[in-house]
Amino acid sequence: MSRNKPDRAYLKPPAGAADPLPAQRSLSVLIVTYKCHDLLEKCLADVAEYLPELPVHVYENSGADYPGREELAARHPEVHWVLGEVNLGFGAAFNALVEHVPTDTDLLVLNPDARLLCPLTRTRELVRRPDVAAVAPLGRDDGSPGPELFDHATRRRTLTRALVAIAGYSDTFRGTPLSHLYKKQPCESQHIDGYVAGTCLAINRAAWNAIGGFDEEFFLYGEEADWQARASAAGWRILLADELGVEHGKAVAGGRAKDGIELHGAEVESPERRRNRDLLRANAALGLEHRQSVHHADIYLAGTTLLDRVQRSRRKARRVERAGRSTDKPAIVITTNRLVYGGAERQKALLAAELERRGYPVTIVCMQRFGPLIKEIPHRVRVIRQPWWAPVLDIPDGPAVLISGDTNTETGFATLWRAAGRDRRWLVAPHIPPEPDRPIYSRPLAAAMRRADGLIALADRHHEMLAAHHRLPQRCFVAPNGVAETGRPIGRPHVDGAPPHLVMLSRIVEHKNPQVLIEALSGLTDLPWTLSIFGDGPDRERLQAATPAALADRISWRGWVSGPDAALAEADLLCVPSRSEAFPLVILEAMARGVPVAASAICAVPEMLGFGDAGIVVDPVSVASWREQLASILADPSMLPEVGLRGLERWRRNYTVTAMADAYLDAIGAVL
Repeated sequence: MSRNKPDRAYLKPPAGAADPLPAQRSLSVLIVTYKCHDLLEKCLADVAEYLPELPVHVYENSGADYPGREELAARHPEVHWVLGEVNLGFGAAFNALVEHVPTDTDLLVLNPDARLLCPLTRTRELVRRPDVAAVAPLGRDDGSPGPELFDHATRRRTLTRALVAIAGYSDTFRGTPLSHLYKKQPCESQHIDGYVAGTCLAINRAAWNAIGGFDEEFFLYGEEADWQARASAAGWRILLADELGVEHGKAVAGGRAKDGIELHGAEVESPERRRNRDLLRANAALGLEHRQSVHHADIYLAGTTLLDRVQRSRRKARRVERAGRSTDKPAIVITTNRLVYGGAERQKALLAAELERRGYPVTIVCMQRFGPLIKEIPHRVRVIRQPWWAPVLDIPDGPAVLISGDTNTETGFATLWRAAGRDRRWLVAPHIPPEPDRPIYSRPLAAAMRRADGLIALADRHHEMLAAHHRLPQRCFVAPNGVAETGRPIGRPHVDGAPPHLVMLSRIVEHKNPQVLIEALSGLTDLPWTLSIFGDGPDRERLQAATPAALADRISWRGWVSGPDAALAEADLLCVPSRSEAFPLVILEAMARGVPVAASAICAVPEMLGFGDAGIVVDPVSVASWREQLASILADPSMLPEVGLRGLERWRRNYTVTAMADAYLDAIGAVL
């Protein structure tokens, strides 16, 4: 989930209600920039000329390694700078920037490639109206003599209009129901039923406070359009001011102006530009999904795929693109439903990055949506969204292998994709936790997976548990997950006299068993300990409320964290009390940092912990067993650092990303 994902139960401003903010409230300029310092400096010069009295806030989103950031900030000490460590995406960066602005101040969204042409007097007047959510000035393209060439305001996007736009016929059908373009730009008294461009956009802070921030799931492209759609649905108005206020420069969202390469007489997109094009397509689908349905989104995605194959101009671009990715290695396709912060999804992202590093052309296909992990995947790995029933991909000619999970959507996609080519192979890499006493797959799903060329289990025990209840592909390989090198281990020696700090890090759902850990510790109040539970999930509120009041000063529910570092840096012991897991990646994250682990003896866990040599295996999974093991640990915590070191050595031997990729390539080589 997005960190600031807006609640879609919108608040409608009461009819005739007074504006809750001062009538003459202030305005702040907010700019998110990504790898375009030259354009940004021109933009800041325009702001200084036309809006000298306004505070300016800039989020530099290029990442800590991008050169010149500190020097840029030093040249403009009048600007409030936020130098982001990583690329958060536009929506998340803008939401973070808003947190630096007083809550009674309106917001002026300004693209770094925009050139102001006036003080925006009329725009600022209109945005103060109590029923107005957002206002944009008229705009023109760079070098144009007038505003008529820039469609700053557009009509509501429907499936038909979106397909007409992507086919390039919006201007042909301008002003008709088939096009999202108005016949001419509306007057400022007319509510825009679609959206106005975010190049230069004034936002009423009362509307922002009521509706919420940008939806960070978009990452790049479509955030402002989605926000305006939510505002309109809540009863707010969107207006276009009658003043020529901005000149739209060259697009910079994807990087530098010229970053392609020449191949066979045509320019091949850089990986960064290709990623942005794929984001634009996926986010157009996401907008349709929000406003209409997931079926509209899937039809749009399938429609764009078809257009790429029937339109002459697009066919040539596809051929050049495929040729540009060709190597002497087979193409690798990895499927997932969403790129969310889960163990299976992280493993797929790491595997894709490592295989690409070794020279394989890699494509990740999302069946449902993208997700926050998109920002951690290198641009050279292609990431696309495609419905499961339309398994058409642009990959190099020649042999190809698809690696799927064990969900219905991924299996359906893989079945159809493999049937369409003789050089194609399919490996199933299951990750749904198996049950010891019952099957976990439906008969149709198991039958479909049985057609795969092989199954990649996470451990021998994982395969045994699956095979006990299902007929699986005859060829089985074992490829344990891996995690990346973290540098110097952060496992810390226990400090004499300090209570051992136990940590649980997981999605908070009941089968993860935080209640078992708490109940076990409730019987050990005579021993020193503290417990921090990191994570969020649908059961958190209920489970947190059930924490005994007597333990409130010893148990802390710390909430969501974006990665393991913050949680594990504080840990004397990681506890994994789950009753259902296949291969908990958090165990490897702890082992790679020298943090000792105690975990329930389920599926692959005993093997991961060397059957007790590299960690503490709790068997059976019960309150009594956990209490017994924790009592032994807490009675002599000085042994924990040694357990952590043994775990670190086992991780180095078996569970690195390199070892994971080697095992997958062995399986890929065997089925080709």
